[in-house]
Amino acid sequence: NISTGRVVDFRVKDALRKEPGRDKVPLLYPCHFNGGTVHWPKMEARKPNAIVDNDETRPWLVPSGMYLLTKRFTSKEERRRLVACLYDPDQVKAERVGFENHLNYFHASGHGLERMLALGLFAFLNSTVVGQYFRRFSGHTQVNATDLRTLAYPNKETLCAMGRSMKTTDLSQEEIDSIVTQHLNHL
Repeated sequence: NISTGRVVDFRVKDALRKEPGRDKVPLLYPCHFNGGTVHWPKMEARKPNAIVDNDETRPWLVPSGMYLLTKRFTSKEERRRLVACLYDPDQVKAERVGFENHLNYFHASGHGLERMLALGLFAFLNSTVVGQYFRRFSGHTQVNATDLRTLAYPNKETLCAMGRSMKTTDLSQEEIDSIVTQHLNHL
């Protein structure tokens, strides 16, 4: 499934915090994307890093797990419209997490994805061929969850095979393209 981040920051302004701490969970924005993975907290960012975890905010949070995130907005100057990043619970320890409304997230019925599937989606969405295709059918800089749902995806087995080929998320564009092309050519 693909959803838009649930946390609309101006609606929960009183629950936002600059620093992580007790009774707070990570709140992720596009500024937390770095090299294909989430880097949290980012203390120098202007955006908050955390949201209070309580009965009022819990409906806007998701359980910790492996998620693939995409930016909903890119600037015209950005080379890519589709910018995908992994949220890895091994890197950010928390029971729950908040995804701000400027993000889309891939999930399995509201929970995290299988690791290899998330890695495969990461490679597929960050590939040149998908980026070029997306630019052709979407002339704007906004990437909605609906836009992502309309993309044709390889089957789960192929995506997981792509994920198994990923040794790290810090691959060059050529390495990502090679993995994706290799697996798509077998279909």
